[in-house]
Amino acid sequence: MANSKPVKNPNSKKKFKVPNTYTLIMMFVIVAALLTYIIPAGEYEMIKDEVTGKTLINPDSFQFIERNPVSIGDFLLSIPNGMNGAAAIIFLTFLVGGFFQIINDTGTIDATINASINKLQDKALLVIPMVMALMSILGALGIVVNAAIAFIPIGVALAKKLKLDPIAGISIMYIGAYSGFCASPMGPFNTILGQTIAGLPLMSGFGFRTIVWTFVFIVSVWYTMRYAKKVKSDINNSVLDKIEWIEKSETAKEVTDFNFRHGLILLALIIGFVTYAYGSFKLHWNLSYLSAMMLAVALVSGLIAKMHPDDMAKSFIAGCKSMVYGALIIGFAKSITILLTDGKIIHSIIYYMSLPLSKVAPMISGVLMFYINLIFNFFVPSGSGQAMVVMPLMAPMADVVNVSRQVAVSAYQYGDGFSNTIIPTSGVLMAALGVAKVPYEKWFRYMIPLFGLWVLIGTIAIAVGIAIGWS
Repeated sequence: MANSKPVKNPNSKKKFKVPNTYTLIMMFVIVAALLTYIIPAGEYEMIKDEVTGKTLINPDSFQFIERNPVSIGDFLLSIPNGMNGAAAIIFLTFLVGGFFQIINDTGTIDATINASINKLQDKALLVIPMVMALMSILGALGIVVNAAIAFIPIGVALAKKLKLDPIAGISIMYIGAYSGFCASPMGPFNTILGQTIAGLPLMSGFGFRTIVWTFVFIVSVWYTMRYAKKVKSDINNSVLDKIEWIEKSETAKEVTDFNFRHGLILLALIIGFVTYAYGSFKLHWNLSYLSAMMLAVALVSGLIAKMHPDDMAKSFIAGCKSMVYGALIIGFAKSITILLTDGKIIHSIIYYMSLPLSKVAPMISGVLMFYINLIFNFFVPSGSGQAMVVMPLMAPMADVVNVSRQVAVSAYQYGDGFSNTIIPTSGVLMAALGVAKVPYEKWFRYMIPLFGLWVLIGTIAIAVGIAIGWS
């Protein structure tokens, strides 16, 4: 009797599986290396601005130079060099994770969230717009941008109490902060810096930008609430495949009632963030100060909760362990920028992107400025870094194509802020995802519709600004 073999269904197709985040990042690293062989090398002359005292690009000085494609050795070294280049934010991720775990293990966060939800009863989801409004204001002031990482554990804990998934927790905190940052009328690291380079009065155009900020915030809250309600009604509506942490939380020990010690720890946490906010805004504190502040709050919290030093150490180590996934990705992402810079094609990319702007109508030109900045932000995800590279080009270019410099600043601002919520080269985003243990591809699937709405708002804002002669 002949052996029978199972017949394959001709209509059956192998389901596409999105690659692991590390696989995606490595693909981007390889592409970046290959681009140094394809795109001609070029550079702009760097000049020192007498007003700001900073080194800027001379927009009329671009010239092609001898190719400098990266070698195999350079490609391999880009990963450790990326780790070194992003060391500050990598260590911030580990330290914040460790320190926050100590705070979290005191039970304060759970007790606070539990008390808030019990107070609101069946209107518990109203906590979401309230928290997002606070984060949006802090983001608009430039206080919580990179520091948004420290708020992610609070967002995840809040989502857990609301029977939501970690993506909702990230959205509440990260999207809340960036809805303010990316459309801010007063952000020191994007709006004000861009206006300074463009030679505009600081905080000019405040009213128009505030209107855009309002629209971005409302859409962000609506999108987050819509997703939260879907997941609340049926957990299978989550974009995540695995949500075991929700099931585990059902059998976890009951949260203790909010007490005096919790109040003191919460006060210490608030004082810590307020102090860092003041230092960041007034004294120009960097991320190292955030780590130091979190250390102080963690130690105070442990003492108030009467935690044994050994228990505090165990909590710290456990928190650091939970950050490994995201922290390493930050270093991998940094290697992309290193390759493009070492291959001397960063300036060439800027040059080629700027060519179409001088050949179209002013309104189209302004919108193209916005879109070009969206793309360019993949290569330079730092808001201030992008301003220093792009605005010296965009400001004089705006004069040539009859677009106001105010519009050019907004084109840069929206291009930088919006795409920082989806690009894998954003160290802050990847760190936030690492803290919440959310795969990049899952976040991308969640975020892309909201990103599209933000881009639509930005496009309309740029077009309206040009139409009304905003300057």
